[in-house]
Amino acid sequence: VNGYTSNGCFGPADQITREQMAVMMYRYAVFKGYDTSVRKEIDTFADAADVSTYALDAMQWAVGNEIITGKTINGQLVLDPKGYANRAECAAIIMRLMMKYKE
Repeated sequence: VNGYTSNGCFGPADQITREQMAVMMYRYAVFKGYDTSVRKEIDTFADAADVSTYALDAMQWAVGNEIITGKTINGQLVLDPKGYANRAECAAIIMRLMMKYKE
């Protein structure tokens, strides 16, 4: 975790967005030396253009490895990158990471 680039702070009490969660999981996988080469294009998600530039590689990796699977909102499959991840979503993302890399 690098903190916010705008001010260098970490914001430990802040809610975490789904794209921030993807970035954290991706950076953890890189740190652990896991194979992070698998990617999947995210253009099938209705809100793919909403993914921040800094999170694009991480989100493509997370989708390609089924760590983040998207969700349906108003009948559309979305990543909801700017949406806050609730506890259940965070737990599911961490569990999928652990299962993927057999931790």
